[in-house]
Amino acid sequence: MSKFKWRDLIQLNSKDEAYKSELCCLCHIDLNAFFAQVEQVRCGYTKDDPVVCVQWSSIIAISYAARKHDITRMDSIKDALKKSNNKLIPIHTAVYKKGEDFWQYHDGCGSWMQEASKQLSPEQYKVSLNPYRREGRKIFKIFKDFCDLVEIASVDEGFLDISRLCLQQLLFEEDILEKCKEDSEGKSLQERFIAGDYDLDSYLPPVPDTLKTLKFEGFVYDAEFGSLIDDWDDVIFALGSQISQKIRNHVRDTLGYTTSCGIARTKTVCKLGSNFKKPDAQTIIRNKSITKFFDNGNIELTNFWTMGGKLGQNLIHILNLPTQGSIKALRERWDDPVEINKYMNERLLELNGNGEDFEMDDDKKEAVTQKLFDLVRGQHCLPVNPRPIIKSMMSNKNLRGNSCKNIIDCMQWLDIFGNELADRVNELEQEYHKICIPKTISISVKTNEWKTYSKSSPLHCRGSNISSLDIIRTASKLINEFNLKYSNVPEPNFYPLKQFNVVISNFEILDMKKSVIEMIGNVKGDYSKKDLPESIPHAEPRDTEVFIGNWKCQDCNIEFESESAFNEHNDYHVALRLSESLNGADVNSKNISEGERRLLLSNKNRQVGYITKRKHNKDTNSTQKTNIFKFFKK
Repeated sequence: MSKFKWRDLIQLNSKDEAYKSELCCLCHIDLNAFFAQVEQVRCGYTKDDPVVCVQWSSIIAISYAARKHDITRMDSIKDALKKSNNKLIPIHTAVYKKGEDFWQYHDGCGSWMQEASKQLSPEQYKVSLNPYRREGRKIFKIFKDFCDLVEIASVDEGFLDISRLCLQQLLFEEDILEKCKEDSEGKSLQERFIAGDYDLDSYLPPVPDTLKTLKFEGFVYDAEFGSLIDDWDDVIFALGSQISQKIRNHVRDTLGYTTSCGIARTKTVCKLGSNFKKPDAQTIIRNKSITKFFDNGNIELTNFWTMGGKLGQNLIHILNLPTQGSIKALRERWDDPVEINKYMNERLLELNGNGEDFEMDDDKKEAVTQKLFDLVRGQHCLPVNPRPIIKSMMSNKNLRGNSCKNIIDCMQWLDIFGNELADRVNELEQEYHKICIPKTISISVKTNEWKTYSKSSPLHCRGSNISSLDIIRTASKLINEFNLKYSNVPEPNFYPLKQFNVVISNFEILDMKKSVIEMIGNVKGDYSKKDLPESIPHAEPRDTEVFIGNWKCQDCNIEFESESAFNEHNDYHVALRLSESLNGADVNSKNISEGERRLLLSNKNRQVGYITKRKHNKDTNSTQKTNIFKFFKK
């Protein structure tokens, strides 16, 4: 009998609940040296060519072929060329030129070139990462074509919940059905599922021997000990490895990019798995192999996702863990998160008493200790989150020399900032099929004396989408205020600026399919009570109401079956009213009063009578036949 229940299996079918199942199957796919790969593919090089991606004099991405020359990102491009005996192929990122609103590549140019005309000066250019974002969108489009739940972790990596794909193959794939034998009652797992002949709290049947021959795609960690498939989680992982391999193959065959992949039950273990074997490989960490995987000597607490940097180092210090074998020590010392919490409290008192400054509130300590307890056991389960969490977007330039010495220079850099941010918002809208409207804009500058000044303002867009002009117009007002206030006495050293950036934030996310009524409702909500007069005179009621409940248009006498159809028809009347307010109303319009109708009709009759009279007189006096060709003289 399996150790898993029917509930674990059925739970895989829910996008919201699958991550809680012990049979959950996630994968983390990471692009190998992504920026270098983008330039390699763009310029027609192969994976064996030692391509490096360069920003000014720094290396920001190193292909695996270039790493054979012992190159690191700490090397300058000139030092790296010396190390490789000039065998490297340096390619500079795309750049914006000061005063221009578009980015472009300048292949064959860079700080390593001897000719002054081929130098790309940081004083006159700004790096553009748009090509990499564009390629990243293509890759995630492929992910989403295969999988219904994808989380973008960064421009070149993402998590995929492939649990439902695995369940679908297990229950309905013909090759799998042929391998599943009937149980003691003459029914297979698939037949019981289709017929609903199961109890959620009963255990699954054993895995048939014929199904234990399923092939894993990739490197199965700890495969040399015991059989590959013992229970249904191993079956799910085998199917998951086949699915992820298909996705990765499609990325390679379609776009030319190689990837690394990790397959496991949780996001943390997945990410460690994708980094375990590179490049162009995938690693499967089965549930029964997690402990051995953690204790292989190459993984520490600080390697866990979200545990890098100071947080992980401080926790190792507070819990008095060894720098080597920290995961094993944490797992073996405490069998309960409460015990970890208790020890942490004692250590914090001790450390703070010795002059060290560590502060952590009780709620945070409880959350951290529970997370640590779950992490080192491979059971810290988090959902794959597909929602775009937009907090802000920044366009920044670290300025050198006299590249921003006056307000004119500021305006030229703003052209770049505005267009870069508008492009990124547009890309985000296309990716998620949403309207993304930033409501706040901020600018920040560092003066010649390294003083920082910041200023914010509401950001208004003139249409349904934010444009570069909207951003530039508002940012120009803000920087001009700084210029007037600080460019002269008492701040004589305001220019040249050392840093300049623009941030747009406070995003409102709208559905592109919203009706006109809903859009007007959002605009209406932008006005505060202080914009309204204290009292509003009440007008006499008029018979101009168009809609009265039950999804029926009173003017057209049409009833609708759904609210969406009703709203769509309502949009027509709203548009008609708007047109009449701009272009004038027709006498048959139902949106005007009786007095307005009489006035409009009276004016029309006077005009028509006058024209008719003139035509009549002209026709009466005319003695010649009308020549049709005179109508074509003009």
